[in-house]
Amino acid sequence: MQYALSAQPVVPMRAGPSDKEEMISQLVFGETMIILEKQQKWSFVELTCDGYRGWVSGSMIMNIDEGLSGKMTDSNPAISGSLFLPVLENRGKFPLFIPAGSSLYEYKPASNSFHIGETAYTCLEEPVFYAGDKLREDISQAVLKFINIPYLWGGKNPFGMDCSGLTQTIMKLFGIKLPRDARQQVEKGMTINFINEAQPGDLAFFDNEEGEIIHTGLIIKNQEIIHASGSVRTDRIDHQGIYNSKLRQYTHRLRVIKNVADHI
Repeated sequence: MQYALSAQPVVPMRAGPSDKEEMISQLVFGETMIILEKQQKWSFVELTCDGYRGWVSGSMIMNIDEGLSGKMTDSNPAISGSLFLPVLENRGKFPLFIPAGSSLYEYKPASNSFHIGETAYTCLEEPVFYAGDKLREDISQAVLKFINIPYLWGGKNPFGMDCSGLTQTIMKLFGIKLPRDARQQVEKGMTINFINEAQPGDLAFFDNEEGEIIHTGLIIKNQEIIHASGSVRTDRIDHQGIYNSKLRQYTHRLRVIKNVADHI
């Protein structure tokens, strides 16, 4: 079995082995994967963090051996909460700007340094880390930094995110692992029966006419939700769903609210 990691800030994950195929997700800096298949310049991979599968360009990932992959998978890396963090490879001349959710392995505060695979890096700014001492308050404050990020299908970085990419990334900052898609995330956590019982940090899920989960967002306070729809934005939420005051209409129908912060 072959293993690899993402040493690029963002790597597109596609539905097929071509640049013309739909982007279904993204890898961010430091994420590890198993290579399941290779076709010419493309690799079909499975992410170790959430089991998500897709095709990535072989030139954008770094092959690693099984021992290093196991060590990295079992470790507890620091997760950068900086929207973009400039880092410099120790032998490099130009920085990389890595997005929120990037993994900093073996991070050393004294030297502001870390490793990706066998490569050492130095942070050129102090990274933002979230301890989650006041978990729900901290989650609802952290997500506000993502407001106005444009919506991008398959996106997981501050230049473009989809709805479940937003919720997965925010929870990752606090050590809470969620699956990639909203229809998978809804299976996690404990159900909240009434909207007035929801707390900041709970996830709300929305369905279509066929009952399929198609959207998610994060409740930040009573009757307010932040979600990616056009852009990352705040709207009012009640027992019916999300109400867009600018459009003067409900845009998403509420299906269920889940507590994942305490029950994942």
